[in-house]
Amino acid sequence: MSRFLPVLFLIGLFFFMWLFLYAHQRREKQKRALPVREDFLAAHGHDEPACFACGKGPLKDEGLGSGQDTRRVVSCEGCNTLLYRYERPAAPEFES
Repeated sequence: MSRFLPVLFLIGLFFFMWLFLYAHQRREKQKRALPVREDFLAAHGHDEPACFACGKGPLKDEGLGSGQDTRRVVSCEGCNTLLYRYERPAAPEFES
């Protein structure tokens, strides 16, 4: 049995990493499938964005690919529900 322990450990590690990557990819697909802001507001009948799951107003804004990405995803601060996406205008580049 002790001969198989390292093999079982590696199989368990591989399985855990596979689950982790699967969950990450699933969350990324959900982010890319979110409606744009105008469609979100029209679908929920709001003038200002608010969470439809918990009703709270504070929202967090993060980049889709990285923190500096112009494609933004908005989610609720309270319950972490994904709400909508939008594209931020690119910041002008300054030449020196």
